[in-house]
Amino acid sequence: MRVDKGPLFPPGPPPLPPRGGLGLPRRRALSRVLTGEGRGALGQGDRFPHQPLSRQRAHPRGGEGRRWPPHNGAGGGRGGPGCLGPPGGVTRLPPPPRLPSQPVSPPRAPLPPAPAMALPRGLGLLLLLVLGGPGAAITIPPEYGLHELLQPPELTEQPPEQLVVFPSDDVVLKCAATGNPPVQYRWTREDQPFVPEEHPGVTVTPGVGTLVINASLAGRLQGRYRCFAANALGTALSLEARVIAENTPQWPKEKVMPVEVEEGDPVVLPCDPPKSAVPPKIYWLNSRIVHIAQDARVSMGQDGFLYFANVLVGDSHPDYICHAHYLGPRTIIQKEPLDLRVAPSNSVQSRRPQLVVPRDPHPPHVALRGGTLVLECIAEGLPTPAVRWQRLNGPLPRGRASLENFNKTLRLRAVEEADDGEYECVAENSQGQARHSHLVTVEAAPYWVRRPQSGVFGPGETARLDCLVEGKPRPRVTWRLNGVPIEEAPGASRRAVREGALVLSRLEPNDTLVAQCEAHNRHGRLLANAFIYVVELPVKILTPDETPYAVVENQTVFLHCRAFGAPAPTVEWLTPGLEPALQDDRAFVFTNGTLRLGPAARGDGGPFTCRAHNAHSNASVVAHLDVKAATRIEVPPQSMTAKKGETVTFRCVATFDPGLASHGLEWRRDGRLLGETADSDKYSLTGDTLTVAGVDYADEGTFSCRAWTLLDAVEAKARLRVVGRPGPVRELQVLDEGERQVQLRWTPGDEHNSPVEKFVVEEEEGIFTPGRFVERLTVPGDQPWADLTLSPYGRYRFRVLAANAYGRGEPSAPSAPISTPPAAPERNPGGVKGEGNETNNLVITWQPLAPGEWNAAEVRYRVQWRALETALGRWHEETVGGPPVVVGGTPTFSPYEIRVQAVNDAGKGPEPPVIVGYSGEDLPLVYPENVGVEILNSTSVRVRWSLAGAPRDLRGRLRGFRVLYWREGWVGERARRQAPPGPPAAHPGVLTVPGEASGVLLGGLRPWSRYRLQVVVFNGRGEGPPSDEIRFDTPEGVPGPPEELHVERVGETTLALEWKRPRHPNGILTGFLLQYRQVNQTEGGLPYEISFPAGTLNTTLGRLAPRGRYRFALRALTRLGPGPALLRQGSLLPEPVLPVLGSVEVGEVGEDFTVLHWTLAHPQANIEFEVQYMSKTMEEPWRTSGRANSSLGLYRLGDLRPGTSYRVQFVGRNHSGERVPFWESEVQTNGTLVPSPAGGFATEGWFIGFVSAVVLLLLLLLILCFIKRSKGVKDKEDTQVDSEARPMKDETFGEYSDGEEKASGSSGRSLGAAGAALGSDDSLAGYGGSADVQFNEDGSFIGQYSGTRGTAAGSSGPASPSAAPPLD
Repeated sequence: MRVDKGPLFPPGPPPLPPRGGLGLPRRRALSRVLTGEGRGALGQGDRFPHQPLSRQRAHPRGGEGRRWPPHNGAGGGRGGPGCLGPPGGVTRLPPPPRLPSQPVSPPRAPLPPAPAMALPRGLGLLLLLVLGGPGAAITIPPEYGLHELLQPPELTEQPPEQLVVFPSDDVVLKCAATGNPPVQYRWTREDQPFVPEEHPGVTVTPGVGTLVINASLAGRLQGRYRCFAANALGTALSLEARVIAENTPQWPKEKVMPVEVEEGDPVVLPCDPPKSAVPPKIYWLNSRIVHIAQDARVSMGQDGFLYFANVLVGDSHPDYICHAHYLGPRTIIQKEPLDLRVAPSNSVQSRRPQLVVPRDPHPPHVALRGGTLVLECIAEGLPTPAVRWQRLNGPLPRGRASLENFNKTLRLRAVEEADDGEYECVAENSQGQARHSHLVTVEAAPYWVRRPQSGVFGPGETARLDCLVEGKPRPRVTWRLNGVPIEEAPGASRRAVREGALVLSRLEPNDTLVAQCEAHNRHGRLLANAFIYVVELPVKILTPDETPYAVVENQTVFLHCRAFGAPAPTVEWLTPGLEPALQDDRAFVFTNGTLRLGPAARGDGGPFTCRAHNAHSNASVVAHLDVKAATRIEVPPQSMTAKKGETVTFRCVATFDPGLASHGLEWRRDGRLLGETADSDKYSLTGDTLTVAGVDYADEGTFSCRAWTLLDAVEAKARLRVVGRPGPVRELQVLDEGERQVQLRWTPGDEHNSPVEKFVVEEEEGIFTPGRFVERLTVPGDQPWADLTLSPYGRYRFRVLAANAYGRGEPSAPSAPISTPPAAPERNPGGVKGEGNETNNLVITWQPLAPGEWNAAEVRYRVQWRALETALGRWHEETVGGPPVVVGGTPTFSPYEIRVQAVNDAGKGPEPPVIVGYSGEDLPLVYPENVGVEILNSTSVRVRWSLAGAPRDLRGRLRGFRVLYWREGWVGERARRQAPPGPPAAHPGVLTVPGEASGVLLGGLRPWSRYRLQVVVFNGRGEGPPSDEIRFDTPEGVPGPPEELHVERVGETTLALEWKRPRHPNGILTGFLLQYRQVNQTEGGLPYEISFPAGTLNTTLGRLAPRGRYRFALRALTRLGPGPALLRQGSLLPEPVLPVLGSVEVGEVGEDFTVLHWTLAHPQANIEFEVQYMSKTMEEPWRTSGRANSSLGLYRLGDLRPGTSYRVQFVGRNHSGERVPFWESEVQTNGTLVPSPAGGFATEGWFIGFVSAVVLLLLLLLILCFIKRSKGVKDKEDTQVDSEARPMKDETFGEYSDGEEKASGSSGRSLGAAGAALGSDDSLAGYGGSADVQFNEDGSFIGQYSGTRGTAAGSSGPASPSAAPPLD
């Protein structure tokens, strides 16, 4: 470096000869200077945390495109317009969003402040200045690439302010520093040079400046020491260290006299340990090394004395020993034991407290800021005084004040200036109190407000070192330059001290120095070193050349040009057209070299050139700008209101610049990123939609849709409101307002976005209905209170629930129980009645009061009655616990006056009303007369009667009449020989007519029937004698529907029908009418009609539509017309029913085919099924050969391989439509049929063996039983057994024969072996009469059905209407 002039300030005293290992290697030292390392250097005199640089500013961050250059700005022309750097970032875009696969980097923590003599650690090449002001410092960025830069000395370790040593301790004063050239050290003692080599036993630690003094010299060489660290760039100065040498403390010999006192007196046991610069810790123990127990009566003061407020006889001990523990020499010494003798006294008197400590009536207390204040008050007295503290000018500081030593000591930590004031202790007992005030003054040792900071400066600049210190008393501040007082340093023309700051102007390259700022008052001192390093460097642009930038339109972009040099270079930007960028009003260049351009337009893209230059050199780089289309949200999400538990969906449609590959859509709720998780289906993200399932109140909030790219992001928000039933009310209180008046008050709960419409108050009565809350009342939703009147003798709890438009919410927690005292009943029971249940009694009943109306633990009822006569008799009464009360010996159906009153232990209820009741009734003696019947139609008649006789013969209250009627059979039934008349019905029909009536309409009768009828009167006791019997016949009516109608498919175009006569013919049958039509025909078309005589019960319909469906309606006819129809449907489609095979055989066998023959177990026509086969020797699936028909009885299975075994099965469809196999076997093409098991376990060998074993076992048991029972059995008994068994056998056989005949008579009902009809809901029931039924000629079902039906079914030929009696 060129030196034009002599140094402005000398570097200090001549450096000492270099010692081995001093300093750091040049490269490491240079690195520390460039990067600002070494900022944690020790021994800078700091008492408080470092203050940050007041002129240092963090460079804004940001970036455009996928590549962001480092965020350090370049030095621009200082003193130019504008601010130091762009606010808010190097681009106006928000930071790029976190992609799903990219971790989020934590924010960069602020850099710590630099201590003295440390280079500030910057964010690159950043000017640390207040623009235009003095003291501007620069930081050389690491990227600048300097390798040979010197470093002024910087202390990293220094001696303490005070060091106390003892005879066995060496004096070690540490001193270490860094610098380039290497640092050399020197020491002063008592402000005079101290040369270690001149004192044997004094050495300096190699590699550092640590001074070591042998323990033997400590006493002679104690005093004030200071370390100087210097190199060619300046001298650093350490704090002044005071060395104190002490001898090992020893307690002087002394003669200790016993301490003799009387019981109750105060005592102080002194300690007075030897003095030391480091006060010892005091302990009181006895000779057994056990601590003396301390409490409010006996305690040790801060001075180490042991204080007794009053002594007890038990305090007498000869070994009270004071121990002093000196931490420095690690020594514990003890005082001679003190003998305390307490004499018992019978005249111990109480006395008011007196303060023993403090001894001075007005002691001064000076507390240091940040230190600890200890105030003490120790009192004597009897009883033992209690001590309390108070601050007279305010409260005690919360969190920092504590009471110790049984409230005798007040300790105040971290003292502040506001703690000034008067503190008072009060000692008090039953005899009085004593007070003492402590006046506290808070002062402060010097502390930093702003400390000087080291800096690197360029030639011609002005440096400013701030040194602002506070303290109380106000500290005195002095400056040194390279360890020399500033008054003695030359070159005062270019320096000045202004308001504690040192200002150096017009710096030159050889003006590098180290300055010291020192402040002190009576409480301490501070020292800080800070260097001024002047450098001259060429221009270098640190921003990479050809850096790409990207920005979206209408936003601001920042193009970086990080230039560095000393002096600071000037930066200029050129547009792609090589015109000055500042000609555009949208452009602005910051002093750090960054170009701000905005709002950007699509045509702004292209190469921008940055040029930087100073007096020594210049440089340039190119930045390429690309302007993209902005991201937009075309369809934003919409705010929604949803009910709890519902699912809501938000939709957000965004558009992106097609040139931006990285983009996405993300959803947030109240700022928290949402995503799908494996353990929850709460959120579902599909494309541009967000689905929230089962919304709850916690899901309410603001949902935002954020469309992002690496350049920009846009956001749209929507609000989700969740509504539902209100939450429970809180803070339910019960307020007493009277003897039985209470008021409930509560705080409404969460409305859940729907206003509360009402509050429901529920009540629990804990004596009679514990655990059951019932609704008591409701109040409006804006009234959070309710007034209640309680019943006597109750224990009540209440709860309140809120209701809104969505229902009632959860109830609140129950209130505290409240009880009411007993009282007389407030009402009498209701429902009082008097009726007899016997002819000579009166039963009085009532509805008992509910337990809540008792008003006491129990209730009783006072029942009164008397006969209602012309002259009222006296009242009879009885008190009972509940109904009924039975009064005997009463005349039949006599009136009585009755009243019932509730009573309890607290009194009677109100006066009860009188009601009239009647004694018991008896059966009536009268009966209806003049009974007559008027026939209205075939099912209804009108019955009339009259009631004669005296009212007393009713012997009760008339309740009504009953009409009793019996049906005796059909009209003319006795004249028919085929069916003898049956007995009349055992139970008559009954029609009850309440009240006083003289007739009634009797309906629901059967036409063409014979009836007889009677009428009776009844009262509360029962019925009277019946009237005279009358008989009548109902006229003929239309018949009921036929009892059955069966439809069955017997051919492709033929259906067979069979039916039964009506169960209720209601007259003489004249025939049947059959109507039918095809189902798929137009409903308006006329149906086909066929009439049949009364004796015809079946028919066959041919030439129908193949595979058609038909609807049939069959009616029976009498002379009055047709009756209601019986409806059925039939179909010519074959139903999917499995055939039941009788046997299957193999017929003809060839080399590649075989013929299967089968028979049917039951007639089943036209049932189709599949024939499948598979090879036994090869692995292959089942193959379908074709379809077979059950009516054909054979199938030819072809396409087989010669000499091969096959498995063959028949597959059909069941009623459910499922394909199921119903037969399987094995065949060979050589003709051999290998049968397979039937498929059941009955053919298994194990089963046959098991059954055989069981049969043999049973046979053996029967033989043994027979042998045992045959002994002593007579032949007579055997004969009787035979005679009894024979007729039973005959009878059983006869019943079986009847069953066979019945079965054969109805054998034609089902043609399907599987139990289902072919083509209809009802199978063909049977064919009576002589009518032949012809089937198709396909060979599936040829022949005729005929059968002989019983008498009820009629004959097969035509029959007269009188030939078959109607069914009942």
